[in-house]
Amino acid sequence: MASTWIWRGSYDRLEKIAYNEKKPLISGERGGQPLFAEPWTEVKAGDAVLAWSDARMIDCSRFNGAWVLNVNGRIAGQKPLNEKLRIWKRAGLCGGPPLESERIFRVSVVNLEPVEMLRIDAAGKMMHGKPLLPEGTGGWPEDPALRRVARTAAAALYALGLDIGEAEVSLGGDGRTAVREAWPKLRDTRLEAAALRRFAAWHDAARTGTAGRQLLIGADPEFVLVTKEGKIASASRFFGAGVGGAAGSDALLVGRRLLYPVAELRPEPAKDPAALAANLRRLLQRAADRISDPALRWAAGAMPVPGLALGGHIHLSGAPLTGRLLRLLDSFAAFPLALVEDPAGRARRPRYGTLGDFRQQPHGGFEYRTLPSWLVSPAAAKAAFALVLLCAREEQHLSYIPALDERYVEAYYSGDRSELAGCLEGVAESLSATASFTDLAPYIEPLLEAARRGTTWDERADIRIKWRLPI
Repeated sequence: MASTWIWRGSYDRLEKIAYNEKKPLISGERGGQPLFAEPWTEVKAGDAVLAWSDARMIDCSRFNGAWVLNVNGRIAGQKPLNEKLRIWKRAGLCGGPPLESERIFRVSVVNLEPVEMLRIDAAGKMMHGKPLLPEGTGGWPEDPALRRVARTAAAALYALGLDIGEAEVSLGGDGRTAVREAWPKLRDTRLEAAALRRFAAWHDAARTGTAGRQLLIGADPEFVLVTKEGKIASASRFFGAGVGGAAGSDALLVGRRLLYPVAELRPEPAKDPAALAANLRRLLQRAADRISDPALRWAAGAMPVPGLALGGHIHLSGAPLTGRLLRLLDSFAAFPLALVEDPAGRARRPRYGTLGDFRQQPHGGFEYRTLPSWLVSPAAAKAAFALVLLCAREEQHLSYIPALDERYVEAYYSGDRSELAGCLEGVAESLSATASFTDLAPYIEPLLEAARRGTTWDERADIRIKWRLPI
């Protein structure tokens, strides 16, 4: 497989950043100065481009299917602070009671990962102290509070449509974080050059390492048990407290009490939607054998009980985690599912269901955490699996990304179905143009048709009916 490259420069003139095992270098140096490629001509699908222009938006179609980083950089750079704060508040990244005993950090981020973290004072000046990230390599800090700071910074940049930049984040004495400001570039040009070279090495290794590797999808959907009076029956009565194994109950802190009201299933990963759905149904059958109270209703969705949000997290292995892939998942999975979810699901956001929500996993893959519990039916489950799988397979061939369009993001968070539906035909056309669509269409097309009709799932229904389990 040919190597992939990172290109950096102005909209019209780009330089190729290469990685050599012995030393980082810029390809094509002459007299210590980099040579430039002709505009766009050498960029190919699978490459990454960091281009900028103060005068115009970046035309991604010029870059032959490459991943264009910071495509919204010009927009983000011109946004006033009050507009950025509105966007961050919508995503749950600031707002709420003022932080007390706060410490302030400036975090530099490249592709969702911190590369530098500095403690600063209220005026933005660096405070002296030991490095907060591994020296020279970046990466996630070990301290849980600092990890929250880094995650907030990455999420703040993601919410602005950025892949690279800096964010200032406050950390309160109670552990809460709030983003204060962000920019679409790194101030330290030497840090940026070193970080981009490391990213180039990672990008090349990730692409070559996953070539021919089988993609696997897994999941950990949640459901809740509801009494005839509409109250929650704790899942720990039947599955025990905590997690572990193929089924369990998920923890929820209520006041000072740790409760386990939500049931969670963890099926074996599979290579296709039908196989994963079959694994999931076997677990549901085993759960039915353990839940002895026939009067309980099994409920799923986004928020089947007021105040209790449920998730349908999907795991991917064999696909590199990139900001581009997350935005495709937002565009082609989160948006269509939001069009068919029960209207009550709007209340799940922004505390849950934030766009681009992910968690890296020890097995080397990652978990996409934005989706509600699609456990409402086998059709919804298989559609979610198929959409996620198609995004992972076709990342280089999907160019339409409505999650980068502010009007659709606002419609998603506000629950404006009519506005969000404006991207549906573009999503459908982009999906159908991919090589993977033929195999996955039987799972995806019913969901798209339901979205076109304005049909929504009913979170009051017992999920055992659709899964053909005894009641």
